[in-house]
Amino acid sequence: MVWTGTRFASGYGRITQNGKRARAHRVAFELFVGPIPSGMHVLHRCDNPPCVNPSHLFIGTHLDNMRDMEAKGRAKWIQENLRRVGR
Repeated sequence: MVWTGTRFASGYGRITQNGKRARAHRVAFELFVGPIPSGMHVLHRCDNPPCVNPSHLFIGTHLDNMRDMEAKGRAKWIQENLRRVGR
């Protein structure tokens, strides 16, 4: 399921919820899976920002998100910085 409505510049779906802009994948997660714990991120297994398929979404910390980006080769600047600090 890919969000076909309005998107943020980052490609993530944009929806208004309770009068505030929200990312559609987070709203989908809450509707179909459950609450998102405070401070947690909703990550994509499919690596497709407009995806709102609940089976493609999972909860993680900011560090989990950065590691996921690195593992999928989406964050060249992270990989370069990790090499610089000797990881």
